[in-house]
Amino acid sequence: MTVEHDPRHPLVQQIASEVLRERLAGLPAELAAPLVGAQLRAKFEAMRASRPAATAELLPTGRGDADDALGYLLVDRSGEELRLVDLAVRAEARGRGVASAALGSLTAEADAAGRAITLSVWAGDPAERLYARHGFVRIEEAGAREDAAGGYVELRRPPRPTARQSSVCTGDTSTSSSSAQ
Repeated sequence: MTVEHDPRHPLVQQIASEVLRERLAGLPAELAAPLVGAQLRAKFEAMRASRPAATAELLPTGRGDADDALGYLLVDRSGEELRLVDLAVRAEARGRGVASAALGSLTAEADAAGRAITLSVWAGDPAERLYARHGFVRIEEAGAREDAAGGYVELRRPPRPTARQSSVCTGDTSTSSSSAQ
């Protein structure tokens, strides 16, 4: 069972701050610090305003250390579809499958519930390839977020039937056990 936290959890804020600082690499610390602070406040205020039901899940280090995390996942489960609001992984943990494992858990949850997952990503961001590997495709319908000025595109992953759902739909009972023998 995943523990859900308020997005204002100190570790979520710390990791988000680290990711924002990376984007400002090369700026002197005295200039970067106030920019990071302002961006962090704006980012989380906008998230709370648009997705008040979103919760944060810390991505564990695997060492059982409750005071540390490799990253976080912010998900809004309140609608018909799951909404991946944000996914961040610390720089030192990237390339080790942390984001992929988090997405795998989220897609398994969505599939079991028969729900799709939607998200927004900056067009051309390397994360778009990660999402594509997990079955996300660009939404090309009218009204989908494709903000040329902002550069965001909407992605959606439809639910996939689980093995149990597939056997029920097809009538295949080879994977089910029978108690009436």
